[in-house]
Amino acid sequence: MQTRSARKRQPSAGKMFLKVIAALLLLFTVIGSGYAGAVFIKTQETLARTQINIPGSNVSSKYDDVPSESFLILGTDETKASKSRNEPARSDVMIVGVLNKKTEQLVLTSIPRDSLVNIDYSKYDVPYGKTGVEQDKITHAHYFGSMDQSNSYNGIKLARETTENLLGIQIDHVVKVNFQGFVQLIDALDGVDIDVRYAFKEQDSARKAGTITVEKGMQHLSGEQALAYVRNRHDDPLGDIGRGQKQMQVIQAVAKEAASFRSLGAYRDILDAVGDNVETNLGPNDYTRLADFTTALRDTTEYQLAGEGYIGISGKWEYHLDPNQLELVKANLAKAMQGQEVAPLEEETETPVSTDETTVEEPVQ
Repeated sequence: MQTRSARKRQPSAGKMFLKVIAALLLLFTVIGSGYAGAVFIKTQETLARTQINIPGSNVSSKYDDVPSESFLILGTDETKASKSRNEPARSDVMIVGVLNKKTEQLVLTSIPRDSLVNIDYSKYDVPYGKTGVEQDKITHAHYFGSMDQSNSYNGIKLARETTENLLGIQIDHVVKVNFQGFVQLIDALDGVDIDVRYAFKEQDSARKAGTITVEKGMQHLSGEQALAYVRNRHDDPLGDIGRGQKQMQVIQAVAKEAASFRSLGAYRDILDAVGDNVETNLGPNDYTRLADFTTALRDTTEYQLAGEGYIGISGKWEYHLDPNQLELVKANLAKAMQGQEVAPLEEETETPVSTDETTVEEPVQ
């Protein structure tokens, strides 16, 4: 039987959306700023530190004359400690971005982490009897792919392949960001100004409950407070919808702050935050090329894959995508990849999620 929260809905992009967009926005700001020359060596070192080699990735020169470029943004629960122990990480949020270079439009698609999709494990050496194509949660593509030690980036590779099969487009670039970068980025900007809609208490980045307090009204938030603001859902009358709105609110604040500050030290702090928390097959030449299209950040169209979430016959929480809406999104992404402008889908009116409902989170195993 379906639970009370098993309703048709369009879930928010998730807390990692803010972290990823902020990281990329700030890095482009550094490259395109007057300080780029002063911190050139530092910038090059940072970009080299973030660059990884994902099998099957194209080189920068192949993107000179194409109408669009696509990105898969992975937000993982990986930490430095877990990475040093070779522990696999889940991709808690997956966002696909298509940069339409003809129209300078950015199309973002959020994929719920528990979406039940086809994952092809046949080319990967992973345990638990996963040897072929099976229906599994999309978050498990990165998790189980990472268990194949034949290549350090098999988790990213399988996540990309699975996303390509789901959406019917080629993914050119992957950007993987962990949870630790957000606080460091906001603090590098010396905080952001936010009109907070309600007062609340929330856990900090170390998951200590009730340690962060944020008051209602216009506030100058530190990195920890900003993270708590975008993570908080249970105190928000709009639930996940409200959390998505808060993320966009903070993104706008970050963009405003990044455009106005002129601190050389802050640029270095930002580069440190990016370098310590980002892995990508984007190279220095890619950043230089893409800096010409940062105006697309002001013309974004967002899609969120919709469906129903409930505990399935396996006894685990599953998110079943709406096939009709999925086909509409796929059609629009195909158009954007060809350089055609696309519009938002007609959104359904959604009843706010009651704050006494909890989302069922099941263990990976």
